[in-house]
Amino acid sequence: MLRVRLCHNRHLSQLSFTLNGDLAELAHMMTEVERFCAAQGLMGDPQFQLTLAIDELFTNAVRHGGCKGVAAAVEIRLDAADGAVRVEFRDRGTPFDPLTVPPPDLKAPLEERAKGGLGVHFVRQIMQNLQYDRCGEWNRLTMELPT
Repeated sequence: MLRVRLCHNRHLSQLSFTLNGDLAELAHMMTEVERFCAAQGLMGDPQFQLTLAIDELFTNAVRHGGCKGVAAAVEIRLDAADGAVRVEFRDRGTPFDPLTVPPPDLKAPLEERAKGGLGVHFVRQIMQNLQYDRCGEWNRLTMELPT
């Protein structure tokens, strides 16, 4: 189920959509991010960065966060204003603050590195002003991408 709302006015553009806990929903997510970025004139790097960050968060929520098979498991909201895209990523998975994940040791040999953890690292590298909170049954991560 994909519910989409796209609003435009002189000062604000917003897109909200909901995804089920199924990795097949990644195609819908990419389409919606592309549509939002096209409406904002944010093609190229900004579109790639938004897609990568949201893809990583969604994939983690489905694979590791308890959202697999859950209807309306993830809600994503994009707001473009004041030279940035503000992203709110909410999932109904188990409580998890991605900001507490230690950074990976990128200098260690591959065989000595811990498995996983690069997705959160990519999100931290791409996005700014990351904040996490738990709202009822939802994990909520807010962040910004300067444009």
